[in-house]
Amino acid sequence: MTGRWQRPGLQDRINPVPNSLMVVVENALSYAWRVLLCDVADGKFSLCSAKEDEITEQIQVILGELHAAEPEPVEGFSQLSLGRDGKVRSYDGRRLDLQPDLTFYPLRGNIPTTNTIFAGIFIECKPVDSNHPVSGAYCREGLARFIRGDYAWAVDRALMVAYVRNRCWLPSGLLACIKGAAAHEYGFSGTIEEAPKTCIGDKVFRSVHSRSFPLSGRPVEPIALDHLWLYPSCPCENRRCRGTGAGA
Repeated sequence: MTGRWQRPGLQDRINPVPNSLMVVVENALSYAWRVLLCDVADGKFSLCSAKEDEITEQIQVILGELHAAEPEPVEGFSQLSLGRDGKVRSYDGRRLDLQPDLTFYPLRGNIPTTNTIFAGIFIECKPVDSNHPVSGAYCREGLARFIRGDYAWAVDRALMVAYVRNRCWLPSGLLACIKGAAAHEYGFSGTIEEAPKTCIGDKVFRSVHSRSFPLSGRPVEPIALDHLWLYPSCPCENRRCRGTGAGA
């Protein structure tokens, strides 16, 4: 082997994700969702009966169309590439086939890192309805993966997306899952703050969680999770999730 490059070794530090990149990703998802709702209104897709992977695949296809469009409908989107179900390793390398639902990778240099594979915006997408409660599908099967080091273990931010098909809203629906006795399980800091809305007007909330794994023998700093909950034009079912009152 020739050249001056030397391998830096295993990733052992957390790379900061600029807020500007998070905004672009959230805007793109919000925009794609509105396009999908047009397909639903035209009878091309049934959001209420679709499975999680079917919805995410539709979103991915629309994102690909947005990414190729000129001029770009979502400002800054051309600075990112998109993958779906790409395999990543856990923080300790014991699991090699973990698959975030969506991953956005910025152009080189946007996230300072020694390995661009680990420097992305990792996303978990979960349906929320009576068969997929927030406490199970969204928190235990989604959010928890960021806490234990399955995904986004080399960055300080990630994104949770919900396809909400019942009557459930932020922040009350999320707080019912992660506060109280569950706060320790999810490393919840205790507060949820409202972030700027997407370009379409969807609300975004942010929670902060301590993580339960080390890197190079040192504790890992907390991760900030943005929460973008997306809704059909009309609820698929009238049930409310836990924590959402009748007046919400």
